[in-house]
Amino acid sequence: MSGSLCAATENKVGVVLIHGKWGNPSQFNSLAKSMSSKGYMVLTPLMPWSKVRGYDIDYSSALEIVTGTIQELRKSGSAVIVLAGHSKGANAAIAYAAYGREKIDAVIAIAPGHMPDTVRFHQSIQSSLKKAREMIDSGKGDERALFTHRNNGRYADITMTAAAYFSYYDPEGMASMPLSTSRITQRIPLVWILAGTTDVLYDKGRDYVFDKWPRHPHNKYLVLNSVHREAPDDAKEEILRWIEALPSPDIH
Repeated sequence: MSGSLCAATENKVGVVLIHGKWGNPSQFNSLAKSMSSKGYMVLTPLMPWSKVRGYDIDYSSALEIVTGTIQELRKSGSAVIVLAGHSKGANAAIAYAAYGREKIDAVIAIAPGHMPDTVRFHQSIQSSLKKAREMIDSGKGDERALFTHRNNGRYADITMTAAAYFSYYDPEGMASMPLSTSRITQRIPLVWILAGTTDVLYDKGRDYVFDKWPRHPHNKYLVLNSVHREAPDDAKEEILRWIEALPSPDIH
């Protein structure tokens, strides 16, 4: 089957919504409801960067949560898999496109966040990153310590293992969106959604990730008139139209 998703195939679309840093799945209540009303199956896993989990596993293991969620969608009949994330969740969706074990069909990056590869971000957590690297090099990577985390200009000290901390904050690791993008081999359509002109990545422009993404006719770069926290709600109509316009694989 080719062309756009139609009513007969809409219920075969599965969406994984990946929440942001220190957040939880409830941030997607409105977007998830709108997607469900279209017949999409929607799952919103609790990720390790939520407040209640406190980075209890490393980034690679976090992506395995996404793998399990995708497998659950497939077992329930989803043939088209869309990964959508907000802030740190958008970072994870991009990382999954590069490193994940399951095939995906589209990525929605809503107000992407967590940029350890950028100079200002790296400098703000440099002492903690150095501490984690030294612990790992001395064989203490599995030991817990206090490390500084950054979230959209806010900071918090969180106790976790050195290895887990380094996996999230290594400027040359999975959390680097440009590096992840350079390693994507599938032609997966991307919609890159910035909250507005005050978005932390607005000044980075299209070149930071979007222009590096594998070319696809359905790639879209969108700037909302919104703010970071409200972006998932304010983008939902655009997101639904974009999903509906995606080319559908032969799923019959």
